[in-house]
Amino acid sequence: MKTKWYFFFLTMIAVSAILYAWLGIQEEESVEIGILMIGENRYEKFTGLQEGLEDLGYSRQEVQYRVMNAKDDEERLSKQIDQLLIEEPDLIVTLGGIETQSLKKKMDQDHKQIPVVFAGIAAPKELGLIEDYKSPGGLFTGINNYHESISGKRLEMLTSLVPQIERVHVIYDSKIEVSKLSLQETRAAAITIGVTVIPCDASSNESLDTLWKSAGTKDAILVLPSFRIESLTDEIVKLTKEKKIPAMGLYDFEAEKGLLASYGASFHSQGYQASRFVSLILQGNKPADLPVELPDGIRFVINQQTKDSLGVTYNQDLLYIADLIHPEAQGGRKR
Repeated sequence: MKTKWYFFFLTMIAVSAILYAWLGIQEEESVEIGILMIGENRYEKFTGLQEGLEDLGYSRQEVQYRVMNAKDDEERLSKQIDQLLIEEPDLIVTLGGIETQSLKKKMDQDHKQIPVVFAGIAAPKELGLIEDYKSPGGLFTGINNYHESISGKRLEMLTSLVPQIERVHVIYDSKIEVSKLSLQETRAAAITIGVTVIPCDASSNESLDTLWKSAGTKDAILVLPSFRIESLTDEIVKLTKEKKIPAMGLYDFEAEKGLLASYGASFHSQGYQASRFVSLILQGNKPADLPVELPDGIRFVINQQTKDSLGVTYNQDLLYIADLIHPEAQGGRKR
């Protein structure tokens, strides 16, 4: 009898162990999120997304990321999108305009039905990505980073910050629709402000050489949206330092690298804000029903070292409201 009870208890223990292991696997079942980024500069958006989801209670075991970094290569981005659509993750997060537009084109062609959150792009309705800001329709929703709409405001702030500016070289990208729309906004604002703008097309290999030769005293530089321009940040910073001319960017990382100022939503904050959309979709909501949001905050940043090195007169009122950063002293980024 004792032997029978002994084998009975062993059997119960073995069955319990199997059930426990099976339930553990079920509990640890995760969702897969595809991440599309055109280049390394946008990695900060991914960091913000991860932190946002963790703050919302998602563990690293619950969410698995399939990160595709195209290294500023559009052809590689296209191949990565093909691969991601074959794998069919539960959801895709795009980290910029070129990623989102390229993905939508491929999804339409292949009739793929995967929800997509864009973590900060400009003019999504104008680009045909959504039907309406309040009711996006379709499979796409996310953050309208407003960069196209505030291009004129950036020009106004730049020329107000440094009143002696007479000409502004506007770096845009003729191959990027949002960049062209931003140039239109900038030109309209220039007429009101009364300043001369000189377009500089970053899609041309000779663009910065031309800018170097033409930039002079009482000139400034304004950067418009484009992944190509983002990849040229170090070269633009070098030009502004050697020529000693002020420049306004979109993102705080541009000011941290050495541009005089930036005005816009940071990469990190856009990614963090996009995590809310991801969470809502994972809970069963449809992108079509989630209104597109504007940025939670827009940051006006001035690089203290660059400000002190240019030798120009500044509008003290604007300096007072700016977020002055000291990248060299900080030894890293400030979000």
